[in-house]
Amino acid sequence: MKHVFKIEKLPIFIKFFITLILYYSVKDFTLINSFTKLAVALLEFIIILELVRMLIDFLFSDENRINLRLMIDSTIVFFIRDVLLIVTEKFDSIKIFSMLGIILLLFIFRIIAMKYSPSHMESKKIA
Repeated sequence: MKHVFKIEKLPIFIKFFITLILYYSVKDFTLINSFTKLAVALLEFIIILELVRMLIDFLFSDENRINLRLMIDSTIVFFIRDVLLIVTEKFDSIKIFSMLGIILLLFIFRIIAMKYSPSHMESKKIA
């Protein structure tokens, strides 16, 4: 248990608690009465967690730039949440397939962003 609470992992815990406080302040937990609403609430928590992580990395990094992978990841989770909301409210196949197409396109962008990221390109120059 000692290896879980090391001082090196303190920023991770800080990000998590900031997200938890933000999420608790905006979410009404009395409305969660089914599994789908619980899944949507968990996806909303993940979206807020990704946004907090992106903001903290931007503010406290040496380069002061936003990581494109984190932006794409949070957008993918946002669209998955929207698909889940569309399925539970009214099954509209055109909206669902268009959202799934956008998610597929975002996954392709994520792969391209990882392949051509500045850190990956710098490691190729060094080798």
